[in-house]
Amino acid sequence: MKLQRAISEYLTSSISGLFAFKDDIAFVTAGNPYPYFLIDLISTRKGQLGTGLWDRTEDNNDGSATKIKVFKHNHVFRFTVRAINTNEQNGNDVVADICDKMDNLLSDLCRFGSIDLTDPVTGDNIHIERALFQGRSDLAPIEKGMPFIYQQSLSYMFVEHRFKIEQVEHRVESIKIDL
Repeated sequence: MKLQRAISEYLTSSISGLFAFKDDIAFVTAGNPYPYFLIDLISTRKGQLGTGLWDRTEDNNDGSATKIKVFKHNHVFRFTVRAINTNEQNGNDVVADICDKMDNLLSDLCRFGSIDLTDPVTGDNIHIERALFQGRSDLAPIEKGMPFIYQQSLSYMFVEHRFKIEQVEHRVESIKIDL
């Protein structure tokens, strides 16, 4: 949920006039603003990075140590972009333009290395290692009522690293055994 909020905040702050919602109920509650996108979690997978019990041990100045274990989480999200006709542009063209902008932003997100995004609710930093394009689909317009709602979807996989940190109060440097 934190990652969804952080990515939604990143996209809505980068593309002016775009709204993000978790579902259609939140969209209706907000007063039906267009254009918008829905973000859905398609799949998630968790795996350990490294082979040992702890990946790294860092010494502290007070004689204690900190053990660190890294877990890799793969999340695949679908972004469903929806828009209606405006006076200046067809709704299908609006959706295509927004999808192009979102695709460019997400493709360039980790181009020069990992990035930290901030969850707007909790303020936690989320360390994203990679963002990988999965697919783009044209969806049939929603023709119930007026106006017609045009839509397209993008899918991206985000690789997030989470760290488990544990303090070790007394670290044993070496043990000498006389035989």
